[in-house]
Amino acid sequence: MNIMKAQKLLLFLIISMFLVNVAYAAGSKLIFSDVDVKVGSKTSKNLNDRDTIDDEAEPGDSIEFRVETSNNFTSTEDLKIEDISVTVTIEGIDDGDDLEEESQDFNLNPGRDKKITLKFQTPIEVDEDSFDVTIHAEGEDENGTDHEADMRLTLEVDKESHLLKITRASLSPAEVSCNRKNVQAAVTVINIGNEDEEDVTVQVLNSDLGVELSQDAGELTAEPNEDESRFSHIFAFNVPSDAEAGSYPVVVRALYDENRKKAEETITLTVSDCETSANNGAKESSEGEDVTVITPTTGRTTTVVQPEPGTAVTTESFFKSNAFVVGIIIAEIVAVIVGIALVVSLFRRKG
Repeated sequence: MNIMKAQKLLLFLIISMFLVNVAYAAGSKLIFSDVDVKVGSKTSKNLNDRDTIDDEAEPGDSIEFRVETSNNFTSTEDLKIEDISVTVTIEGIDDGDDLEEESQDFNLNPGRDKKITLKFQTPIEVDEDSFDVTIHAEGEDENGTDHEADMRLTLEVDKESHLLKITRASLSPAEVSCNRKNVQAAVTVINIGNEDEEDVTVQVLNSDLGVELSQDAGELTAEPNEDESRFSHIFAFNVPSDAEAGSYPVVVRALYDENRKKAEETITLTVSDCETSANNGAKESSEGEDVTVITPTTGRTTTVVQPEPGTAVTTESFFKSNAFVVGIIIAEIVAVIVGIALVVSLFRRKG
């Protein structure tokens, strides 16, 4: 009998807890007090559940969800809601996958609210369609009861009929000096419009360097995330040897819609002077400059004309061009030797 009473009591407690939780869920004290959505530069304010966001998103647009969450307990109830998190999900927008962002946890005292901002970017390659957005908040009060809030919105994506985008434009190397050959420009173009594009032409241009490269990209389809919707190519060119040092803007351009439209990006090539060194780092003399040579033995000075740059100077050519100076030096050395020999001879005779 006691066992049956205990079982009934346990069942009663379980049912009571369930009913209490249902009652709390039906009257959650965690609510959304304000929701604004910014698409690009335009903001839709004070949105309600099941609303469609006023402004349509385009490929690559930034989207910000500004969600204000409130603790709807009164001051007399005096229950804090803790570990609240807000999650925003844009369903199926990324090639069938969701985009989702979650806030950091925070607490709310009775009657208080907090606004958080969660940021997204519309994929470059996206279908023109309507996408469901869910906003979910959850937390737990000091009695251990869960509180939740939910909202559903609709985001519409709109695309231009004809639109190409250059998603990659880079130079390798981006700076050249002595070796100015085989500079490579890597280019990727994607069709992000609603119509297929035929006869697309991609160019790499700089008039100062004489760069005028062109490649037929053929047809780019309007199917997002397909190989047929993109074109990638590596262009190669040489920088003229007489190009002056400086920064050169290289234009990457895609022509489409019967050449009536273009996508364009500019990348910079830096051309530096080629560093040179002569005579193991010694300072080169200018053409025709006279160089003074001091003779160690006599202290005499002799002016030698420096050869033109690029002329090899050898010991043989040096002495041939200065035979007179060499003769004087040899004569002085002989005189010194003879003088020493005479002094030695005199000392020997005295001895």
